[in-house]
Amino acid sequence: MPISASRIYHVNSNCTDLERSARFYERLGLQRVTRTVPLRPQPGAAFGLEQVAWDAWIFHSDDGYDGLSLDLLEWTTPTPTGTPAGLDGEPGYNRLVFEVTDLDGVLPAVLEAGGTLVGGPIEVEGGGGAGTVRLAMVRDPDGVPVQLVSGTTNRIAHVVVNCLDVDVALEYYRDVLGLRPMGEIEDMEWNGPLFGREGVIRVRATMVADAGSRFTVALVQWLDPEPVGPVRVRGANESGLFRMAWSTGDCAADEAVVRAAGSVPFAPTGTLSVGEDMPLLLVLFWPGPNGECLELIEVTDRPGSLEAP
Repeated sequence: MPISASRIYHVNSNCTDLERSARFYERLGLQRVTRTVPLRPQPGAAFGLEQVAWDAWIFHSDDGYDGLSLDLLEWTTPTPTGTPAGLDGEPGYNRLVFEVTDLDGVLPAVLEAGGTLVGGPIEVEGGGGAGTVRLAMVRDPDGVPVQLVSGTTNRIAHVVVNCLDVDVALEYYRDVLGLRPMGEIEDMEWNGPLFGREGVIRVRATMVADAGSRFTVALVQWLDPEPVGPVRVRGANESGLFRMAWSTGDCAADEAVVRAAGSVPFAPTGTLSVGEDMPLLLVLFWPGPNGECLELIEVTDRPGSLEAP
């Protein structure tokens, strides 16, 4: 039985300069909606840290609440560390994929806002007889890979999760997280220059869908070149993509499902403050099968901030 969570609410990306990164993602069509700034450092066991504090913006796309939000976060306690994932087969979160209505206009705008070009634009054949699709790959100001796809809206289309074993990952995302497979696992060849390398990249991949929105997750196992490095759980304050959050009405019950599946949370369900004038949250964080951090969020009716530890 999967978790009862209704949908994926947001994906989190850690940055080192919130305002700089916010300007970059605004060029991709996202809009600032809610700022979350805890009043003081608070216990951070849920994150696997001693104490935590941050400054963050929640962004929405053209899809509004029907789409995936971006939780763009700059850590203040502890301070940011590490570097984002590379464009290789290392297991875990790899990149965000944005659909944009004006690729030729967006590309110079994001480069002006501190992004760097990796490859493209190129044209590839779309699936299902959809004709050609134009793609480009950039990195945001901190180096987070962001793939751009020409389309009809401005939104986060999906998150790419690199898998040590895509069959195992598909089973977990379907049976534990409740996402719907959109098709069979397929062998694919990707354009190497889009990723800043020569030749082609061979992968096994599939997509799973969030029933509560238009958002999807791409599960990818690299074959050639082979995946780089073992599964590693990144620290919560490391730069780059860290977690994907599901909204739920019963965090404690869903924790039991997670534990029954053999996953071990960083800490039991706990309370988290995201700002003095915002409701307290019940949260649970745990690593998925590829080291990717997964999160459950339950909104309580208790306002205010937690006391200092």
